[in-house]
Amino acid sequence: MRTLPNTAQSPLPATESKGKRRKVCESLPVDNRINVVRAHESETDAMDKIPRGFDKIIGHDFAKRVLRKAAGSGSPAHAYIFLGPEGVGKLTTAVEFAKALNCDNAEEGSPCCECAICRMIDQGNLPDVRIWSPEGKNTRIDLMREMRDLAILKPLRARWKVNIIEQGDTLNEEAANCILKLVEEPPEFLVNILLYRNAAAVLPTIWSRCSVVRFVPVAKEDLADRLASDFGLDRSQAQLLASYAQGCPGRAIRLIGNSQFAAQRDAVARVADGLSRRRLWWAPRLAEDLRTAMHVSDGTSSAENVETFQDDDRVEETGRAYRLSARDSAIRSLDLLLSWYGDLLAVKVQGQQASVVNVDRLDMLQAHSDRYRTVEDLLSAIDAIQNCRRRIIGNANPQIAVEALMIELAGWQTDSNASATLGTSLGSIV
Repeated sequence: MRTLPNTAQSPLPATESKGKRRKVCESLPVDNRINVVRAHESETDAMDKIPRGFDKIIGHDFAKRVLRKAAGSGSPAHAYIFLGPEGVGKLTTAVEFAKALNCDNAEEGSPCCECAICRMIDQGNLPDVRIWSPEGKNTRIDLMREMRDLAILKPLRARWKVNIIEQGDTLNEEAANCILKLVEEPPEFLVNILLYRNAAAVLPTIWSRCSVVRFVPVAKEDLADRLASDFGLDRSQAQLLASYAQGCPGRAIRLIGNSQFAAQRDAVARVADGLSRRRLWWAPRLAEDLRTAMHVSDGTSSAENVETFQDDDRVEETGRAYRLSARDSAIRSLDLLLSWYGDLLAVKVQGQQASVVNVDRLDMLQAHSDRYRTVEDLLSAIDAIQNCRRRIIGNANPQIAVEALMIELAGWQTDSNASATLGTSLGSIV
């Protein structure tokens, strides 16, 4: 279980800040009083422009409309499944829904974000609203038993007690069955929200007892617009992050101002450049470069580097330090390489008019794509990267798999027999 970041805290409560402002103004000359009042009005106008409540959630209009209606009616379902990819906004929406259910000044199902209840939820200080997070790679049954035992107690401050299970995918069958009765016959004051990335991970007994709210990736242009307006990014940078995030606002926000991400893109671009030159003897060095691409440091600590790209079910704890496993590092590097080759294919087919992820490196993409004779060469390379990724997920040795991939890509699969032999050899590693 974890606390929420403070996203809506004011320096002073409204009544206290007003009283202090009045005393300050009364002690100033008349002209200065006018300036203070104008400055305060400008500050208030700026604060009013900041999206709050459901409005701060990027996209997901249908989901927000459903949840607003449920909160406004005063009779929400007692169990929800929020289904969508990592970083798409499920957790943020769940927290805003909990605020809407309990807000003292809610209007049409939207929280005010200013009352005591809203502030306590934002700060993680309201015991009636809890986020249950996995410890390591799994959500333990002991944690679910604790949630089940606490759920029967009436709320202390709020109208509704809300349990948010952050990663339902990490529930094994035993842990899921532990809360089945709680989902099926909850107390009248309880709302359970289970966040899932993969529908296949939901037990049928859980699925049949929950209202499912689906979250789909946000349109790239819509995400870029919000990144530019909310975070002050220029248009090209906003489009780049929106493309890399694949419609997931959480991923895009984590990449803002991240120099490590820029260094990793540079490393992957250098690997792709070497592969496009078709120099087979470079393959071992390129494999090493690709494996280390995810560990390019920007001077921060290892724990800070991991938090930037944190995907909770893929982070391993070693003492007090954290590190990405070699397998996950290889997979993330391959994802970056795959996006680059996808851009090469688009540029090969459509030229400078192609819609690409790496919008700021179109000239480099054009130069790389010109080195490939046909579209089939690029299609074969993309297929090889995807196969390598699947093998690593299937427990192949990451180092051997990446080295084999580099040999295959650097040779451009000119020898079909050699390529088939390579695939057979790699398959035996799994």
